[in-house]
Formats: sequence, structure tokens, C-alpha cells
Amino acid sequence: MKFLILGALAVVLSSCVAETVERRRPRKGPIKEVGYVELGGGRVRYSAEGWSWAVASRRRTALKLMRRNCGRDLEPKVTDEFTRTDADARYAGDDINSSMSHGDEHFVVEHYVHIAYDCHPPGWVEPVASTAVARPPQMVIPPIPEPSR
Repeated sequence: MKFLILGALAVVLSSCVAETVERRRPRKGPIKEVGYVELGGGRVRYSAEGWSWAVASRRRTALKLMRRNCGRDLEPKVTDEFTRTDADARYAGDDINSSMSHGDEHFVVEHYVHIAYDCHPPGWVEPVASTAVARPPQMVIPPIPEPSR
């Protein structure tokens, strides 16, 4: 019975894996009135393979990682989200020589969803692009002077 429970826990906990690829922490200025010098942001990724409930759990974990990086005062805003096939190598330091003899077996190829985000103050709305209409350039021809008689 214990093995069954441990096996079920291992399956459930393995589905919650999401990782931070890049992290830029928010930095406050030296004076309180200045506020933030850099708002921060980063990228997280999670595996897109598996059952739908497991992928949804990984996405929730990735969103928690984003909120944790931004802190209490800021909230993450997704700037880009894309799916990519990544090849990760299973080695650390000195293990590379022993694992290279296996060839491509030491690479793990999986589909990952990457989420890029920036941290912004609550209620922040992205500025709208200008509504000015661009006109094509016009050629101005100077008048031709009349010949003098």
C-alpha cells in the first residue's frame, strides 16, 4: 500500500515541473520617491508533453514562479509565449566525458512552452500606439521659370 501511495505522489509531483530560464529581479532606487530603477522580468518554461491536467499544473507552477520573481509590489505581464523543441543534456561538469560516449542518447528532446514576461505595477495598461496616419512621400516639383524674351 505504501508503494502505491509513493508511486502516486511521484507521478503527481513530477507533473508540476516548471523552471526559470532567465530572471531579472526588480530593483528599487536609493530614494523612496524614485521608486523602481528597473522593473524586472524574465522567462520561464514548462514541458508541453503529457496529460492535459499535468500540462495545466506545470503552467500554474510557471505563473507562480513569475509572481515570485516580481515580488509583492509588481505583477507579471506576459510579453511573448511560444512553443519550441529544446534538447537538454544530462550531465554536470566531469560527467560530460563519460556521457559523450553514448552519442545522442544523453540528450533529452522535449517540447517546451516558453513564457517571456515583464514586471509592472498593478493596474498598468500598455500604451496604445499612435493613431496618426502615415502618408506616402509626395514629390514636389518646383515651377519652371518662363524663358525671358
